[in-house]
Amino acid sequence: MNASLDDLSLRSTAQLSESVPVDVPGVAQEPPRGWSEIVDGRGVYLRRTDHPELADPPTGPDAWYVHGLAGSSTNWISLAGALAGAATGYLVDLPGHGRSDPPPRGRYSLVDDAEVTAALIRRHSDGPVHLVGNSLGGVVSTVLAARHPDLVATLTLISPAVPDLRLTRDRGADPILGLLLFPGTGGLAVRRLSSTSPMARARGMGELCFGDPTLLTDDDYAAAAADLAWRSSIPWVHTGTIGSLRALLRSYLHRTESFWADAASVRVPTLVIWGTRDRLVDVRLAPRTAAAFADSSLLIMAGVGHTAQMEDPVTTARAVSRLWGSPGAPHPGLTDTVATSTR
Repeated sequence: MNASLDDLSLRSTAQLSESVPVDVPGVAQEPPRGWSEIVDGRGVYLRRTDHPELADPPTGPDAWYVHGLAGSSTNWISLAGALAGAATGYLVDLPGHGRSDPPPRGRYSLVDDAEVTAALIRRHSDGPVHLVGNSLGGVVSTVLAARHPDLVATLTLISPAVPDLRLTRDRGADPILGLLLFPGTGGLAVRRLSSTSPMARARGMGELCFGDPTLLTDDDYAAAAADLAWRSSIPWVHTGTIGSLRALLRSYLHRTESFWADAASVRVPTLVIWGTRDRLVDVRLAPRTAAAFADSSLLIMAGVGHTAQMEDPVTTARAVSRLWGSPGAPHPGLTDTVATSTR
């Protein structure tokens, strides 16, 4: 990745809250409690953040966090924990990911993912929510905001997987992924994924998703590998990743049902966050992405990769907190003192 891309951070328009998180959970920390629910005949796994120092939960809108491809609800431990005093957080495992069942007949769809998430929001949250999505989850969140505007108070997109057919060619992704648009290639991809050990996959994902992988400790990798080892026992763990990737790539080819059309219909305040060292989705798409929304701000973070919520949760939390309506006002879980690095 060209270091000159760091200059794109100068195009940021988003403001940061003067408040900074008091306590940011590390990526290896125990995740929030979780449980399974039945939605449209399939099991969906949820986690909920609760601030331990508060007698009563936050009174503002809930926050819902939607992870990216091959990820899970655990991708939000740091950010959701940092913002737990500002909003009760719900962290969802999308169909076929984490501990959630695959969709019926294995038919993966971004719209289906959005509808499942919308059903859960209606079930648990009273009124519109703060919706936060990363990568694939950013596109799913945009679909949800477009189809169910009554459910969304604000929208935050972290490196959303916007249409970019260069996905497999120039930023370190496995070239085999481009073959998945063709019938009969799924088995090859499953064999490739199955032959890689959980620790090798964890380290590979760290190298791919972090702008500075040295921020990840041995404990971080051990926790990620343990989670991947557990998930590897699930029959659909690899086909779920492949099915969702195919659904995403198919969406790039649609002219009428596209990310850009959905974005144009969203009217709520929207924050777009991107890292200049994103190896999966080109940061040069960030200004166009922010401009696609009627009411948007943009934060481009120099040196950060594809998962800003994990790599720099402090800055990410400050930007999200400002979007949520607390400019400079400390709230439980945040302080207005100067933050130091949490890693």
